[in-house]
Amino acid sequence: MAKKETSSELIKRITKQISGNVTEEDELLPEVAIDGSGEIWCWDPLGKIHRKIYRGVKAFILCEYYDALGRTLIYTHGGDMICIDPEEILHTGYD
Repeated sequence: MAKKETSSELIKRITKQISGNVTEEDELLPEVAIDGSGEIWCWDPLGKIHRKIYRGVKAFILCEYYDALGRTLIYTHGGDMICIDPEEILHTGYD
């Protein structure tokens, strides 16, 4: 049975993938993007504030159904961890 990955381990894998320091043994994580153009205000659960994020930014899913509102927790390439409605996410795969 596979061990469930903690958030900190997942974030380490994501930053390694973003920086381009992956090896052949590393399993790649699929990317997503925030759908549309312009900006969107999203909830930052760690800072407990709303953050302005530009649509189209690439991200990685940390946790689906993160909160009682059914939002998804994502980690953007800019280093923001935000909650976003799943309908705002565009699955882009391994760009």
